[in-house]
Amino acid sequence: MSTTQIETWAGADLSQIGPIYPMVGTEMILFVVGLIFWLGFHVLQAGIEKKEMEADEALARSPERLARVFEKEAHE
Repeated sequence: MSTTQIETWAGADLSQIGPIYPMVGTEMILFVVGLIFWLGFHVLQAGIEKKEMEADEALARSPERLARVFEKEAHE
Protein backbone atom coordinates (compact mmCIF):
# COMPACT_ATOMS: atom_id res chain seq x y z
CA MET A 1 0.00 0.00 0.00
CA SER A 2 1.41 3.36 -0.97
CA THR A 3 0.27 6.68 0.46
CA THR A 4 2.35 8.82 -1.90
CA GLN A 5 3.16 8.89 -5.58
CA ILE A 6 6.75 7.81 -4.85
CA GLU A 7 7.52 4.28 -5.97
CA THR A 8 11.19 4.22 -4.90
CA TRP A 9 13.29 6.37 -2.58
CA ALA A 10 16.49 5.68 -4.49
CA GLY A 11 17.64 8.94 -6.02
CA ALA A 12 14.62 10.90 -4.73
CA ASP A 13 15.26 14.60 -4.09
CA LEU A 14 13.51 15.27 -0.76
CA SER A 15 13.69 19.04 -1.27
CA GLN A 16 11.39 18.63 -4.28
CA ILE A 17 9.01 16.17 -2.60
CA GLY A 18 8.02 18.25 0.41
CA PRO A 19 6.93 16.99 3.83
CA ILE A 20 6.84 13.20 4.14
CA TYR A 21 5.15 13.03 7.57
CA PRO A 22 2.28 14.93 9.20
CA MET A 23 2.64 18.00 11.42
CA VAL A 24 6.05 19.04 10.12
CA GLY A 25 7.44 21.90 12.20
CA THR A 26 5.81 20.95 15.49
CA GLU A 27 8.69 18.80 16.73
CA MET A 28 10.04 21.37 19.22
CA ILE A 29 6.58 22.18 20.58
CA LEU A 30 5.82 18.48 21.06
CA PHE A 31 9.22 17.97 22.72
CA VAL A 32 8.59 20.82 25.18
CA VAL A 33 5.09 19.54 25.97
CA GLY A 34 6.44 16.03 26.51
CA LEU A 35 9.24 17.34 28.73
CA ILE A 36 6.76 19.32 30.85
CA PHE A 37 4.52 16.26 31.28
CA TRP A 38 7.53 14.09 32.16
CA LEU A 39 8.87 16.54 34.77
CA GLY A 40 5.37 17.12 36.14
CA PHE A 41 4.85 13.39 36.55
CA HIS A 42 8.05 13.07 38.55
CA VAL A 43 7.19 16.03 40.79
CA LEU A 44 3.69 14.65 41.47
CA GLN A 45 5.01 11.13 42.04
CA ALA A 46 7.62 12.40 44.50
CA GLY A 47 4.88 14.22 46.44
CA ILE A 48 2.69 11.12 46.56
CA GLU A 49 5.58 8.94 47.70
CA LYS A 50 6.56 11.49 50.38
CA LYS A 51 3.03 11.45 51.81
CA GLU A 52 2.98 7.64 51.82
CA MET A 53 6.39 7.50 53.52
CA GLU A 54 5.31 9.99 56.20
CA ALA A 55 2.16 7.93 56.87
CA ASP A 56 4.21 4.72 57.15
CA GLU A 57 6.69 6.41 59.49
CA ALA A 58 3.87 7.72 61.68
CA LEU A 59 2.41 4.21 61.95
CA ALA A 60 5.82 2.76 62.79
CA ARG A 61 6.33 5.33 65.57
CA SER A 62 2.94 4.81 67.20
CA PRO A 63 3.19 3.84 70.89
CA GLU A 64 1.16 0.63 70.36
CA ARG A 65 3.43 -0.53 67.57
CA LEU A 66 6.58 0.24 69.54
CA ALA A 67 5.21 -1.57 72.59
CA ARG A 68 4.45 -4.69 70.49
CA VAL A 69 7.94 -4.65 68.96
CA PHE A 70 9.66 -4.29 72.34
CA GLU A 71 7.47 -7.02 73.85
CA LYS A 72 8.31 -9.38 71.02
CA GLU A 73 12.05 -8.64 71.35
CA ALA A 74 11.91 -9.15 75.11
CA HIS A 75 10.47 -12.63 74.66
CA GLU A 76 13.13 -13.71 72.18
